[in-house]
Amino acid sequence: MKVIIVGAGIAGLSLAVALAKSKHHVIILEAAPALAELGAGVQMTPQAIKYLFQWGLKDDIMASSIVPDEMFVRDFASGEELDAIPAGQMEDRYGAPYIVVHRAVLHAILHKHAVNLGAKLQLDSKVVNYEFENGAVNLHNGTRLTADLVVGADGINSFSRKLLLRDLDPGSTPTGWAAIRMMVEVTQVKADPLITDIANLETHSSHLWIAPGKSCMTYQIKDGTLLNIVLSHPDDIDMSKFTLDEYRAFVKDLFEDFEPRVQRLLQLALPKIQNFPVYAVAPLPNWIDSSGRFTLLGDSAHAMAFYLSMGVSLAVEDAVSLVTVLDMACPISDELVDYTRLKLALQAFQHARMERVKDIQDASLHAGNMAHVGDGVVREKLYEALRTDGVDDAAASEVMLATQGVTYGLADQRVRDWCYGHDTVKYMKECYESMI
Repeated sequence: MKVIIVGAGIAGLSLAVALAKSKHHVIILEAAPALAELGAGVQMTPQAIKYLFQWGLKDDIMASSIVPDEMFVRDFASGEELDAIPAGQMEDRYGAPYIVVHRAVLHAILHKHAVNLGAKLQLDSKVVNYEFENGAVNLHNGTRLTADLVVGADGINSFSRKLLLRDLDPGSTPTGWAAIRMMVEVTQVKADPLITDIANLETHSSHLWIAPGKSCMTYQIKDGTLLNIVLSHPDDIDMSKFTLDEYRAFVKDLFEDFEPRVQRLLQLALPKIQNFPVYAVAPLPNWIDSSGRFTLLGDSAHAMAFYLSMGVSLAVEDAVSLVTVLDMACPISDELVDYTRLKLALQAFQHARMERVKDIQDASLHAGNMAHVGDGVVREKLYEALRTDGVDDAAASEVMLATQGVTYGLADQRVRDWCYGHDTVKYMKECYESMI
């Protein structure tokens, strides 16, 4: 099968690796003249990492990533440890570790493996129109390319989604939250007696201080040489033209009531501070074209808030699901693609993915809202749930706990099981087999 992937971000390259591994013919189209992936740290979850390992990326990923021992959740003012999420034990439970890796590093690894497996990358290849029913794309230079399947993996502001859904495209919508990102050199943290425990080079543990309306998250990246800091806050001010001094003043004022260790970390921040409003893509009416020759994938279909660390991991799940069902419906041994079976495969893919990603979108935003809840009574219930590893009804479903419970998502074992224990391949096969 010949597949065109539009977009060479992490979602597109993940799919390219999976398809090429299954011996499909893959062309990746990237509008930019050079390949680059910006950003800072990415937290990747076990149910996605296990497939990256199966595709042959394990050595490269583990050589360039960090496995935190624990993720400590703390009260913002006192620094009290409310819970310790056992991130380092997740490999035993889910079959792969929970890792932290720099986004650009993961992108480079995926690119290398995709190309080595035979995928063809075309830069400076901006798509200006789609012929969905024909499996064709038109490029800005006049070139027309065709394939059995076209996949739109062109990100949160997806052009392919806009053309597919027309007036039904919700576009990207604000979640109400934003994140200021900064970094501190670990050598400075280790040299300061007040904060040296925040950058333990043996455990690489993460720390999350939660408060009404704001939070501070820290985790190590770049082989433990940098400490990434993510400051969540309401998305109610335009910082696009802030100077460095204005950023520093804003951060100082907003987090002045946090414990001394946080204050010191913010004082040591490197002179590169940026604010990123957090946007999402609301649930779509459909991901696929009625012809069965096109589908959306990754952030173009379901961008979300980051409070469950699932955004990038869900893109990997998408890739796993799509390749699984394509291999079932259109095996590489077939000389010709059966487009009737391909259409059914895309319908099964959409069915399998839409419900799960919607639930996780809701759960992720709920986790952020709970971490930042301002109501005093609810906050006390949250703290009790954190201290006792959950106080919700034990009979409640994991989905209910994740979207309605008084908990911070990842701090509840049942929510982690729902997120990280998902068997993507098994579920995809079940969905396809129920439709044939």
